[in-house]
Amino acid sequence: MNKFHLKGLNTYRAFAALIVIIGHTEMFKKKYGFKNALEFDFFKFTGQHVGVVLFFALSGFLITLLLLKEKEKHHSFSLKKFYLRRIFRVWPLYYLVLILGFFLLNYSPSLTTALLCATIFPNVAHALHMGWTASPQLWSIGVEEQFYIAWPWLLKIEKHLLLVFVSFFLFFAFLPHFLVPFLSRFNVASSLIDFLGEFFYGTKFHCMAAGGIFALLYHQKHFVVDWLNRNIWASYFFVLLPFVLWFAAVHIPFFTDEMYALLFAISILLISTNTKLINIDYSIPNYLGKISFGLYMYHWIILELIFRNNWIHVNTYFRFNIILYTLVLAVTIGVSSFSYHFIEKRFLRIKEKYSR
Repeated sequence: MNKFHLKGLNTYRAFAALIVIIGHTEMFKKKYGFKNALEFDFFKFTGQHVGVVLFFALSGFLITLLLLKEKEKHHSFSLKKFYLRRIFRVWPLYYLVLILGFFLLNYSPSLTTALLCATIFPNVAHALHMGWTASPQLWSIGVEEQFYIAWPWLLKIEKHLLLVFVSFFLFFAFLPHFLVPFLSRFNVASSLIDFLGEFFYGTKFHCMAAGGIFALLYHQKHFVVDWLNRNIWASYFFVLLPFVLWFAAVHIPFFTDEMYALLFAISILLISTNTKLINIDYSIPNYLGKISFGLYMYHWIILELIFRNNWIHVNTYFRFNIILYTLVLAVTIGVSSFSYHFIEKRFLRIKEKYSR
């Protein structure tokens, strides 16, 4: 697969990763009895959770577009090579973080938790309230990997692909809101209802599908995309809209994640493909975007080590936060940079052998 550059995506990745790290840092401050910002509306209603939605929309957009381009060039795409590319990109770091949590944090998971996480079902463990607490953010990796088991098969459909994508999005958007009330009408164990509710609420397949929908619209040169690309002020409006709403902590009943996934997908489409818009690929955010997988994967373990071992001995609130965030970001970026250059790149080179 010939490489092509989509501008701005690394900056979006870096931004999402940093928001997740900030949100989790505030969670640790609360857990250990420090004054924190979790009572602010941003963290209560949107915060780091919407950062994960941004990651999902990015992933769905990019991988769908890559598969569509491969299909256009070769009249098909290789499922085997696609799955191997996913394995070599995700699994090495995923399993390394599991191992690091086990040894560095002296973590002893239950057998069920260990088996589910070892088989890339951390989101199932999370829904059972048995998640990998040494790195609980791993639930999202399970969601992504399960999504990409099914999604490429949809791309093999020749006709009405947009309708299929939209139907997929709507099905998983509405399913959690109807499933639990429906099952509650029957003699279904409350524990099963609780699990299914947790699982399907956390199964953000539709957030990735939102990115896939707009990748398809772009690939098909849909008139909506053409109109947006020709109207520079409309483009800037839709690029900025989800971020303005996000930081204003705007939320709606039931479908907040769906709203943000669709708006992020539009923003991603425009910032990455509209040549009239400003290029946000500045060196620092671009580099942080390259190592963003590591930032997302390692930061929880680093937070655990800092707080468990009481690395910071400062009494004043301001100095404590300055030192805390400097330490968290410096160590996380350093570890992620080392990981990217000396671990991940080895597997990325293998991954490239399965590109077309």
